[in-house]
Amino acid sequence: MATPEVHVWAVPLNGDPDSFAQLLSASERERLSRYRFADHQRRYQIGHGALRLILAGYLDVAAAEVEFRTGPRGKPYLVSDALQFNLSHSGKLALVAVGHTELGVDVEKVRHLESLTPIAQRHFSNSEFEKLEQLEGHARELGFYRCWTRKEAYIKALGEGLSMALNSFDVSLCEEPQFLACHDGREDPADWSMVDVSPAPKYVGAIAMRAKQATVKTFRFADC
Repeated sequence: MATPEVHVWAVPLNGDPDSFAQLLSASERERLSRYRFADHQRRYQIGHGALRLILAGYLDVAAAEVEFRTGPRGKPYLVSDALQFNLSHSGKLALVAVGHTELGVDVEKVRHLESLTPIAQRHFSNSEFEKLEQLEGHARELGFYRCWTRKEAYIKALGEGLSMALNSFDVSLCEEPQFLACHDGREDPADWSMVDVSPAPKYVGAIAMRAKQATVKTFRFADC
């Protein structure tokens, strides 16, 4: 069986959002209107407009013609099911993952968190928290974000959202991205692979894929 190929696009969320306005659906424009702050509106408009343009390139259709449906817990899918995709954004950057296998992507801008320890204690598994406690300084901060994005990517791949406990499975922190253990028995970690897709020095990103191995290629939206 051929190794699946997954593409991850880095999308800068700056510039003029008006060029993306005509691409959005009525429901997307309605959601856009609910954002109170102009910066949040710009990021949503550029992120979702770019998502449409990226998917349209794979589907060979106009961006405005891309149609979405929503899964039971809110994860978006293409109506045609021609591709799997996932979107994540943080700060001034978004990541769009596209492939033919079940996948999820997460990106976080690295910020200093006064509440890092209580957040990790609440959401990380015992094993993950013990490994985090062995780290200090910047390494500890990076370990936290690597663990968080790998866990979020897996949950997003399943489309579970907030309904799934982050401490119900283990991932690696400072080592190569890996799904280590599943405590609720719902998945076999051997069926999954994880890849670091950190797009810039101040960002940490990860992708989780239901594939024993996959080829991941990265692009910038300006290249399309």
